[in-house]
This record gives sequence, structure tokens and C-alpha cells, in this order.
Amino acid sequence: MFKAMVVRAGSGWGRALVKQLIGANVEVVAYSGSQRKLDSLQEAFSSSSLLRTVRGEAGNRTDLLAAAEGVDVIFWGVYLTYDDNSEKVRRMLKAVRSIALMSGAKMVTLEGVYRPVDEKEPVNSIVPGTTCMRIFSPELYGEAASNTLIHYALRKIVQGKPVKQLIDSSVRRDYLYVDDATRYVLELASMGTAYGSDWHLRGSGPISQAELLDLAGSVVQDAPRFEPIGGLQQSLLRWYEPTAKKRLDRYERLGDDLGTCGTEYSGVSPTSYKEGIASTIKSMMAKHNHS
Repeated sequence: MFKAMVVRAGSGWGRALVKQLIGANVEVVAYSGSQRKLDSLQEAFSSSSLLRTVRGEAGNRTDLLAAAEGVDVIFWGVYLTYDDNSEKVRRMLKAVRSIALMSGAKMVTLEGVYRPVDEKEPVNSIVPGTTCMRIFSPELYGEAASNTLIHYALRKIVQGKPVKQLIDSSVRRDYLYVDDATRYVLELASMGTAYGSDWHLRGSGPISQAELLDLAGSVVQDAPRFEPIGGLQQSLLRWYEPTAKKRLDRYERLGDDLGTCGTEYSGVSPTSYKEGIASTIKSMMAKHNHS
């Protein structure tokens, strides 16, 4: 078994991957710029001797290199949520790639559907030799996958509020439960033959947002309500975020285009949408009621 480093371990997906790795008895270096999130990770896995936390910026090569000592595989995820800054991602890519080359570690990148409108090529389009792997993912859902369109909609269901229709809720696309995503990433990273290639993860098949929200509604025992965005709201959205419509249009296109990105990979026994949504909603309800 290898020793892993998770860059941006404080993110929802990073935390889920750390959990997956420790569960597989993998020694993990969790790297994040947030001491608060690292402390939370340390507390969550206090009974395990496999976790070491390191505070440092993802774009800082000196900090990264020191943390990567003895590491076999470096994991990081980008554009899995809509709040990723493209310039920050590019700086991180350069830093992580150079550290992987300097340390001899392999690099695994998980890329989501929220790439910016001005970026035409995948962030990690140049793969040096057979030491890197690029994995494309459908939109993630689950307790650990926040700052996504589907998470926003699920949160409204939990709060008993109407869901604003930012996208066409009848369009069917693939979604992937975050725990399945981390399991698939670990499976691929454990296969030497998977490196040097692009991979495309598959969920449980095409489903519409409306169908997912119906499943969520059955958990809270309340049918979801939809609310169109009015003309004034649309004008304000265009004023404060001029690229908002382009980002949403690109998001919808990428849901279909992901099928052209690499070799398809579907793990064994994927979580059904019914089971995944139920687990997500119950976790969100517990947190909402506690707050």
C-alpha cells in the first residue's frame, strides 16, 4: 500500500477522500491552508495513527515539498464546486505538478464540471509521462459535496423553502455520490496501469434534478416547490455576475460532454440515488436542526 497526500484536505471532497484512505489503511498527509479544518480532521480521526496534518498554502512549493516527503501519491481536486478561482487553480497546478516531479510522487487530479467559461482545455491537459492521472467526475452530491447546484437545491428542501430554477430541472444527467467518487479514485490510484491516462467516472445513470428533489422530498415528507427567477432577479444576477448565464449554460453542456473525456470507469455496487439522497438529506437535517 502507498502513502498518500491530499492537497486541499479541508474541502468537502478532500475530507471525504481522507476518510476513504484511512478506511483502506493508507497513511495520509492532509494538507490545507485552514488550521481550523485541519483541527477538525484531527479530531474526527483522533483514534487513527495514519493521519498527519500539515498547514500550508496549495500554491506554496516550499511548504508542499516539505509535506510531500516520503509520499507516493498526491491527490487534489479542482472545479468540483462553483466557487473555485481559475487563477488560483492554475497556480496550484504548477506548484503541485513541480512538487510531484521533484519528489517522485505520482499525481492524481479529480476535475469537476464547474470549469470557468473562459477555460476551454482541462486544467491538467499535459500529463508528464505515466506518473499522472486525470479523472473527470460528474457533479458530486452528498453531505461532503457543498457549494454545488444540487446541494443548494437539497438545502432548500431541508429548510422547507422553494427551489429557485437556475437550470432546467427536467434535463437528465449523471450525478455521483461523493463516497463512491472517493472509492473509485482510490481504486484507480491503486492500479499502476491507470496512470498516464484520462478517466471518466460514472454515477448511477442519468437522472433529472427534479427526480432527485422528489427523492429528497420523500425523506422530509414534503413535495419540493420550484420558484422561477423573476425579471428583476435575472437583471441583478447579470449585473453582479455578468458571466452567470454563461457559467450555467456551460455547466449544462459539460454534463453531456464529460463522456468524451477519457476511459469510462464504473465501480462495483454504486450507491443508488434513493439511498444516496436519503443519507445526504438525513445528515443535512441533523445539522440544520442542531443549528
